[in-house]
Amino acid sequence: MFKLTPEAKVGMFVLLGVIILVYMSLRIGGIQFGKGEGYEIFVKLPSAAGLDKDASVRIAGVEVGRVKDILLEDNKAKVIIRVHPDVKVGTDFVAVLKTKGLLGERYLELIPGSPNASMIEHGGEITRVTTYTDMDRLVGQLSEIATDIKAVSSSVSSVLGGGEGEAVLRRIVTNIEEVTTNLNTVISSNDEKFGRMLTNFEEFSKLLKDKSPEIADGMKNIADNLNQVITENRENLKGGISNLKSASVKLEETMETLNKLAKNVEPKIDDAITSIGGAAKKVDDTASSIGNVAKKIDKGEGTIGKLINDPSTHDNLNKTLTGINTYITKADQFKTFLGFRSEYLFGAGDAKSYLSLRIQPKADKYYLIEVVDDPQGRRKTKTTETTTGGITTTTKEVITEDQIKFSAQIAKRFHDATLRGGIIESTGGFGVDYYLFNDRLKLTLEAFDFDKKRNPRVKTAATYNINKYFFVTGGYDDVISKVGGESLFIGAGFHFEDEDIKYLLTSAPIPTR
Repeated sequence: MFKLTPEAKVGMFVLLGVIILVYMSLRIGGIQFGKGEGYEIFVKLPSAAGLDKDASVRIAGVEVGRVKDILLEDNKAKVIIRVHPDVKVGTDFVAVLKTKGLLGERYLELIPGSPNASMIEHGGEITRVTTYTDMDRLVGQLSEIATDIKAVSSSVSSVLGGGEGEAVLRRIVTNIEEVTTNLNTVISSNDEKFGRMLTNFEEFSKLLKDKSPEIADGMKNIADNLNQVITENRENLKGGISNLKSASVKLEETMETLNKLAKNVEPKIDDAITSIGGAAKKVDDTASSIGNVAKKIDKGEGTIGKLINDPSTHDNLNKTLTGINTYITKADQFKTFLGFRSEYLFGAGDAKSYLSLRIQPKADKYYLIEVVDDPQGRRKTKTTETTTGGITTTTKEVITEDQIKFSAQIAKRFHDATLRGGIIESTGGFGVDYYLFNDRLKLTLEAFDFDKKRNPRVKTAATYNINKYFFVTGGYDDVISKVGGESLFIGAGFHFEDEDIKYLLTSAPIPTR
């Protein structure tokens, strides 16, 4: 049997140890042969000082690759990195050169961007770079700051140093102590006054807060009224100013004329004084009459007295004004719509037209008046008897004639459904409308003309509003007809709000009784 010598055993043990040592070194050091795993990308930095080959590349502190090489290109450091194959680097990633700790080794940090960004392929470039202040620049700045602080401290020392500076500091401290003592004395002695002042200010601010809407409304009303008065009397004010200028000129001319006439009227002054005395007596009589009238008004006598002193007159006037205001408000809410539509009946081979007026006093109620041109409005049966060879033949012919019909309906809306009733095409009937898609689509069912000889006329339709003015419609007319009047139809029309008819209707005289 083959046996190993002690020397061979020692050699094999040493070889096995060397193999394990090499393997562990490669694993721990991350040394790879050839191209290795992953893909290569690069980034250009203004400075790669302190960054070495094989430095760590990290995302969120986790190592995702290594620096493969550092080159100089276009006066910038081109850093080539190899990224693990399972890590995707987006086009909006940001590269930052960082340091572990204060004096640790440098590494390249990649800050992720949007998860929806496209990935950088092999050989691509990270274009977004952020540069932090490096340690050399930081030390230089700290050195400059230290120099400035030293200069300031030297200036302070030269000003406050020595006995004179110490005396100045002592006086400053003494003055500050006296000021604080006096301030504390004033606050202590006026503590109650300050309390009352704060309480009064709090109550005033609360009152102002509560009354601020009323004050604002009052100021707004005053401003609006003043603006309205100025606007309405703008021309009058201009005319008044112009008249005032003219009057001042004429007054000057009048004064000159009076000065000339004064010399001529001096002999007649006595007569004028006498006349003035009589006029004064008449003024006294007139004032007495006015006083009597004022007493009667104060007692409530006469129309003006009742208006001022009689509460019932006030109430009646307020009721009248309230009624007028209610009438005006309802008139503003009042809307009228004009419309026209035409429906082509395939069974009759002719068109049926509608001219409509919708009077809508409220959003959920309206009155509908229509004039209808019906090509199948009147049906007549013509019976003809013909005798040939002793055999009598009876022939019945249904003749359809055009007829003008009228509709007058009352409608009330409940949420998305509207119930209508009244006269439909000159006969009693009712209808239901159901609205969908914010009232753009309307489904209609109508029943009218309840004749014993024929079934009621039932009509179904769907109407779609293309826009505010135009619409299309289609459906089935006379669904359960016994006389062959059923027919599919399609049509179109338009409707619009008419303010002129609204004002004609709302301008009707109001009855007083």
